[in-house]
Parts: sequence; structure tokens; C-alpha cells
Amino acid sequence: MSRNIYDIDPAGNVLCTYTGVESQEDLKAQRTRIPTLRALLHAFLPAGYPHSVTPDYLPYQTYDSLQAFFSSITSLLANRAVLEGLGVGDSSSSPTGALILKIAGDTISRIATILFAHRLGTAIEPECKFYRFLADLLNDSAQLLDLLTPAMPYFPKLGVIISAGVLRSLCGVAANASKASLSAHFALRGNLAELNAKEASQETVVSLLGMLVGSLVVKIVQDKQVVWVLMVGLLGTHLMMNYWAVRSVRCRTLNRQRATMVVREWLEHGKVLGPEEVSGRESILQLGVGGFGKMTSKSGEYTGTCEFGTYGDVKALASWKGYHRYEFETEVYFMGICHRGGDFLMRIALKEEHGQKMSDTSASASSPLEAWFDAVSHAYHFDSALKDGLQSHYENEVPLLGYTSEEQKGTVFAALAAAGWDLETNALETRSPVRVRVGDGKKVLIPSEKDILRQPQVSKKD
Repeated sequence: MSRNIYDIDPAGNVLCTYTGVESQEDLKAQRTRIPTLRALLHAFLPAGYPHSVTPDYLPYQTYDSLQAFFSSITSLLANRAVLEGLGVGDSSSSPTGALILKIAGDTISRIATILFAHRLGTAIEPECKFYRFLADLLNDSAQLLDLLTPAMPYFPKLGVIISAGVLRSLCGVAANASKASLSAHFALRGNLAELNAKEASQETVVSLLGMLVGSLVVKIVQDKQVVWVLMVGLLGTHLMMNYWAVRSVRCRTLNRQRATMVVREWLEHGKVLGPEEVSGRESILQLGVGGFGKMTSKSGEYTGTCEFGTYGDVKALASWKGYHRYEFETEVYFMGICHRGGDFLMRIALKEEHGQKMSDTSASASSPLEAWFDAVSHAYHFDSALKDGLQSHYENEVPLLGYTSEEQKGTVFAALAAAGWDLETNALETRSPVRVRVGDGKKVLIPSEKDILRQPQVSKKD
């Protein structure tokens, strides 16, 4: 009985069909003809597409390519203004003065890059959608400043050039870091490097098209007022494309905003939201509940923020005069709450987990999520808790209110994992993680796998 054998690609498409495999003389190979358009797309899409990436990859890349096209045009208009401001075409301008302006702008922008990466480097990955949009917002602001340079005297021009350089440096850090995080989200089969390479190819083609169109625009548009009107329109379209690109991403990690939305939905309706549902509700600019740690009570009468910090941050709430305060301590964390009127503050200090390394993200992800779950639950019940007084409420009323038990939380976490959430990644802490060690303060040595393997094996004697 004859049989056929096929070569297939990662997406399951047949590349070549082999017949007559029973004997070498009858063996025939027929390659599958690939249409020209599909072959062209293969040069720009990851191998195995669409099975090698998440479903939100194509919408994001489509809008991202469109925003890159408009950004290429606006960059040419902004660069022309900068060259005019530096004195290109003006015989009375000093080359040395232009060089000093350029050096000053580059120097300050590079210092700003280092400072920004140090200060907000750990916050970009958990909030990658926000920082991806913020990056283009900063870049567009820098381009508007560039348009001012031709009309400025020397020293105000220096300030404008430095300000624009700082904005671009912030854009560079935010864009590069957030793109890396989004690429890791899209890659499903360990194809992160290839995905980044194909994205670079896409951006190259789009940028070339943008430069061709932009060259015509720069040649035709000379009037200053028309340039400003055109820039505002192009930048608005550019930001809109970028917003839709970020909006289309369905992140599977629980940052502060997404975790707050998920817990609130469960507390109010007993329903566990999935990544797709949450992506349609979350605010890209972090303006809603959960953004930047914002929380509210059930009625919305009480509003405040919650942050992870140190044990000192929890204790520091006691020094706030005029505020009522209360402290919790569980096996996992210390929590401090203080409030005055309709405002409240919450601080969480996580305890060190014995036998686990802080660098082990999967091992330490459950503690922040459990603490944040409790914080959202407390905030949700503040309508009664803060009116009664924190001390009397938590000592007398909490056992009757039915706050979420450990068993219930375990059930909710299992439902979250089943809904598609990644509970192994800690995306709740936006600063370098700090843990509280309770005891003598000595470092607990955690043996590595090599140390365990090196330990002598003791055999049992009969």
C-alpha cells in the first residue's frame, strides 16, 4: 500500500509532498507552489504565523506600522525646523554656535536617559501599555518643540533644544523597554529574537515609505502656518494609531490596574474576568480604578491609593497627624491603613519567603497577588469600615462580614489561571522588590541546584 509523506512548516502548511516512497526509483517530490504575495509576507511575518504568536499580534503590528508611517513624515518636518534653527542656509550664523547647541542637547539627553532608566526601569514592564503610549506622546511633544527653534533667540533656543532632547531620551527608554515586554508577550514558541528581527524589517519598509511621502511634503509645504496645521493633524493621527495599537494588546499578566478590576468584579458579581474582557475595560492612561494603585470603596464614597513598600513605609503612616490608622499583620505581609474624611492610604510590606530567592519571579508572584487581593477587598468594604472606625470595625465586625478566606482565594486564583491569566509573573510591584525579614536579620542561605548535587550521598547499610 502506497503512502504519501509531507514536509510541513510550523503553521502546518505543506511545503513538499513525497510519493512512491516505497522504492528509490519511484520516489517523487513535488514542492507546494507559494503565491507571490504570501511569499512576500513571509519575509515580514514570524515563521509559523499565526500559530507562533498571540492573536493580538496582527492588530498591534498593523496599527504600529501606521503610526510609524505618520511619525516618519512628522520627523522630517521637525528636522527641517531644527536645521533652520541651527543656522543652515543662513550665512550670518556661526557653525561653532550651532555645534555648541547640538553638543549641549546631546549631553543633557544622555544624562536624562541614565536617570530615567534608573528611576523607572522596573515600572515599565508591568505597565508596558501605558509606557508604550507615553513614549510616542513624549516624542510628539519633542517634535512640536523642534518647530519653535527657528523663531527663538540663541539662549531660549538652547533651552528648547535641551528640552526636546530630554523628551526624546525619555521616549527612547520607554519605547525600547515597553517594546521588549510586548514582544515577549507576543512570542509563543521561543521565537522572541526572530519576532524582533521581523518587526525591524516591517519598520524599515514603513519608514522608507514615510520618508518618500515626507520628502514630497517637505518640498511642497513651506508656509509656517500650514506646517503647524499639518503637524498637529499628523501628530493627532499618529497618537490615535498608537492608542489603537496599545488598546488591541491583551496582556495576560496582572498589574495593579488589571488585578484591581478582576478582584472588584469578583467581589461585586462573583465573576472572574479573562484577559480579553479586561483589555477592553482598562485605561491606557491609568485614569480608571486601579491605575497607579487607585482604589475605591463599593459606593465610590471613599477613594485612595495602595502601594508596595518597606516596613518603614507602613510604620510611617502613624506620623500622619489627623489621620485614623490601623495595622494588619499576616503570614505574608504587613499592611497599614490610614484615612481622613473620604481619603485613605494603604501601604503593604511583604515578608520574606523562607527557602525562596527574591530573584525567582515565579516563586514570589503569589505573595504580592494575595496581598493586593486583600487590599482591594478592604477598600471595597470601607463604606462600613471607615464609618464605624477602623479599630472597632476590624475587631468586632470583620468576622461577620465574610471577608475572603484563604480557601476562597485559592479557588479564585485557580479560576484566574483557568481564564488565561499568568499568575507566575509578578507584575504588581513597580519598584525593586523589598521584603521584610522577621527574626535576627541574618541572611538565610539558599542552596543552589549545584550545591545539592555536590552533597555526598549517604547509603544505608543493612
